[in-house]
Amino acid sequence: MRSIVSLRTKPAERMNVPPVTVVVPARNEAAVLHECLQGLRAQDYDAAPESGHSDNTGSGTTGASLRIVVVDDGSTDRTGEIAREHAERDSRVTVVRTEGPPSGWAGKVHALHVGVEAIGVPTPGEWLLFVDADVQLGPQALRHLLNTAESSGADLVSTPGGPPPTRSATWPLLMPQGLQIISDNASPTGRGRKAFAIGHCILVNRAYYEKTGGWSALHWRRNEDIAMATAVRDSGGTTRVVDGLGHVTTTGVDPFRQGWVSFRKSIVAGTGPSVAVLVGGGLAQIALSLAPSATVAVAVHGRHRRLAEIGALGYAAQCVAHWHTASLMRANPSLAPLSPLTGALFGCVLLDGAVQALRGATSWRGRG
Repeated sequence: MRSIVSLRTKPAERMNVPPVTVVVPARNEAAVLHECLQGLRAQDYDAAPESGHSDNTGSGTTGASLRIVVVDDGSTDRTGEIAREHAERDSRVTVVRTEGPPSGWAGKVHALHVGVEAIGVPTPGEWLLFVDADVQLGPQALRHLLNTAESSGADLVSTPGGPPPTRSATWPLLMPQGLQIISDNASPTGRGRKAFAIGHCILVNRAYYEKTGGWSALHWRRNEDIAMATAVRDSGGTTRVVDGLGHVTTTGVDPFRQGWVSFRKSIVAGTGPSVAVLVGGGLAQIALSLAPSATVAVAVHGRHRRLAEIGALGYAAQCVAHWHTASLMRANPSLAPLSPLTGALFGCVLLDGAVQALRGATSWRGRG
């Protein structure tokens, strides 16, 4: 994760202020949607200050070129009602209802597609921001994401979200190893076989979105974030993953059980899903995680100094990698000495994914 770049927190002298449309897919997200929409409506992004819109909630004036589309994806709770309450208070918010994807479509991808289609004809210079309902953006998040895209010449930028105040054990136990594994298979700079992106907050230039064929060209993909970043890269665009944790918070991996399921979903989607790959990867992950410590223990017992030194170097490398990723994610880096155990624990996530694949139970939120 060393190739993640810092978010540009200082605005340009006169940054270009293109129109931005935010799409929020929401399926049974009543517990978190209000906070998500509050954060989006409170953005200080002034795309068109001369025609700014001021709502009646006292949240301030924001550029009229900021639009927010909430896609109520067949929710059975108060998700749609909460979204409509925000739409009644703020004319920038639009609510679209869908009863689920057609055959062959992944659920979230279809909801994202519906949101973009609801916007209509692209506006010149438009950007699309895809935000999960369990994500809350600080008031400067959008402006800083756009500044970063402009200063780095990127056509797609995404950022992980930081932990909420009531973070669960997902953050120190699963997050460091999970991000390491995912980024090993997809490059944050877009230079690998696949380009890396983090699905809960993706900003993409709409011209490149259209150039890729949009979500309809990726309609079956469940790892839609990496798929979109790779499609933009392959269409000639530039992608970047940035550190926006100071401006973006997510509750999508809390509590621990939900974090386990979320990482399992990402890993399973990335493998096809392939039971053989999941089993082999899980067993290899456990073995490689425990090997350095086991080597040290065996070598010390047998008084093999050189072997003990090799094992100690491997253990040190594990700790450094864990510390680096945990520090980036604000995920208690002091637990780095336990990296062999957390690495083995993540191997169990892969094995659980294999079990779910065998059972044919790999849906997410009741969608394919």
